Amino acid sequence: MEHTTYIYMLLFGGLLLLSRLLESISEKIKLPSMLLILIMGMLLPDFLGNHQSYLSNEQAESIASLGLAIILFYGGLTTRWTSMRRVIWSGLRMATLGCLITAGSATALIYGLSRLNLDYQFIPALTNGSGTQFSADLPLALFIGAMLCSTDATAVLALLRPIASKIPGPLLNLIECESGFNDPVAVILAGVALALAKGQLESPLLLLRDVGLEFAVGAAVGWAGALLGTYILAREHYLEPNAGSELICLALLMLSCATAFLCGGSPLLCAYVMGCVIGNSNEIDCIIVSEFTIINRASELILLICLGLVVFPQEIWPLKWYALVVFLITMVSRLLMTFITLYRSPFQAPEKTFSAFAGLRGAVPIAIALQAAASGVPWGTLMPAFALAVVLYGLIFQGYFLPAATDLLANALKPQADLSLNEQSS
Repeated sequence: MEHTTYIYMLLFGGLLLLSRLLESISEKIKLPSMLLILIMGMLLPDFLGNHQSYLSNEQAESIASLGLAIILFYGGLTTRWTSMRRVIWSGLRMATLGCLITAGSATALIYGLSRLNLDYQFIPALTNGSGTQFSADLPLALFIGAMLCSTDATAVLALLRPIASKIPGPLLNLIECESGFNDPVAVILAGVALALAKGQLESPLLLLRDVGLEFAVGAAVGWAGALLGTYILAREHYLEPNAGSELICLALLMLSCATAFLCGGSPLLCAYVMGCVIGNSNEIDCIIVSEFTIINRASELILLICLGLVVFPQEIWPLKWYALVVFLITMVSRLLMTFITLYRSPFQAPEKTFSAFAGLRGAVPIAIALQAAASGVPWGTLMPAFALAVVLYGLIFQGYFLPAATDLLANALKPQADLSLNEQSS
């Protein structure tokens, strides 16, 4: 092996170990572990006296693509129709129509304010470290809206687990259901924005055809891979603990995603469909889900570490005010989306407000931002730092005040006997 390979092994091995230790510390200081891991990744190069990134944007994007596929697969694997059926339609509306509303309203506000900013300084400019300013044209505004419209179930449920007894079970199911389904929508919208920025979209009809074909091929390959996986995993020796079922899932996931991509389909939708089918098969034991958890957690940590290693604190500072404005815009857009999609649902206004406030951003916006950085669009190199700034705002404000919001809404959120959080995650 080359010397660089051992440096990467030392770097990622040490950071993974530190990340796990930081999770224990985060529980004591009541802050999300994601926040501590991101800060650790950003400060590490300066701490080691190296002021250059350890990873290129292309390397980080390649790692992010695999990590995102694993995260989506695990999201489908843990989506249990038996516990979700009471909220499935509400969750689907929030994850599909709601994701479009959030991205669309955020795009309109960002684009409109950017136009007004040409004559009046309504909001801070999107500026990089060298002072170059970017006006949020339609592709950039759409990309920002798409990147930030998805939520991270892992981050939310990690914060809610200690206070789960104060929250109705259906509301927890709704938050988990929405978070699992909205990732593919965000990824595809971001892909459309990047294609617009590159001038690769010739007409809306061609776009609909290409997206429809990508969806169909990705879903078909994912379904076929899941059927093969179910056939293999249903054998008795794979249903035993430590039998290697998680390795079978990982191998089939990589084969299916690569096949979907080579056939012109969406590898990410393929991963999610494959996870949904395997996770809800009557022939598969839940032990497979619990054993795959460690692979998913490692993927999330590596994604966070990758972003921390390609972004420096001095790159975030010029974006702080613009990121704060965008964070507030996405929060308002999400609140609007929640009340629209949950209209005439059994959820009450306090529950809808809590669901809107609980929409933490996590690994998916990070992976999308790394894709933009490697895409070659003019503003792409800004997106990792910008995504990190917005995610940090969410982790600080939402992550810190979410338990307090639960206490404030405890009188209105009547606890109900339902599945525990651990049962939902299994």
